[in-house]
Amino acid sequence: MKKVLLCLAGMILYGTLFSQDSLVKSYWTGGTACNIPAHRVEFGLLTASRYGISNRLELSAHPLMFFLMPQVSLKVYWGGDAGFMLATEHGIFYPTLFMRLVAAKGTGGLISPEFSIPQMIAVSNRILVSYRPFGKALLTAHAGISFALESARPDPASTIDLPVIYPRLAVFYNQPVVDAGLDFRGYFIPRFGWLLNGENFFVRGTKRNYFFENKGVLVYTSKRENLRVEAGYKLCFGRYPYGEQWHLLPVVDIGFAFGK
Repeated sequence: MKKVLLCLAGMILYGTLFSQDSLVKSYWTGGTACNIPAHRVEFGLLTASRYGISNRLELSAHPLMFFLMPQVSLKVYWGGDAGFMLATEHGIFYPTLFMRLVAAKGTGGLISPEFSIPQMIAVSNRILVSYRPFGKALLTAHAGISFALESARPDPASTIDLPVIYPRLAVFYNQPVVDAGLDFRGYFIPRFGWLLNGENFFVRGTKRNYFFENKGVLVYTSKRENLRVEAGYKLCFGRYPYGEQWHLLPVVDIGFAFGK
């Protein structure tokens, strides 16, 4: 059961896509400085869904997990020059309901029920800079920092020591958490593309302070840009409380879009 939850959380928390028109029209460009057009909706079955409030503002959330682990972010596009584009992303994350749900014995239990999970909210801010090194690719560098607000400090033994999940909850035990990474995407032929990215997490206040994730996927996009399919892998390394560990996870997702 833990492996099922792990794979589900990994696919829900992550996912992007790329195609030929994406470079020009900013379709399927989550994780870059580009915003989707105003009033367009991109819905992923297991990844973040996005809505273009305007051409400068973009809202994203995870609808399938919203009522258990709400996470909402707003991306602001600030403009571009000489091929560079700049955006910032600001988010809030409320994991208390999810953590209380998995604080149980037996199947589905990831935290011992002896621990009390306080009310907790994380606030994150990130800067993204994208650049087109050549016509068929987009390179993005990003860096961010997260802080937590808590009604009480959670017990250090109540961590969920699993890849993908642990580095995103680490801010509630040791803060702040700094993240930085690169995203490189392009396409081979029309409608068939690729994406590679790497993410580093640095956790303050503990010797087990470094986590790394690398994602690689192949992508198909429909001609009208209203359907996407991606498949690939996620490689994770982490310094967990029990020691260093590597994990290789599958990544599969289907996305649908509405609007121009």
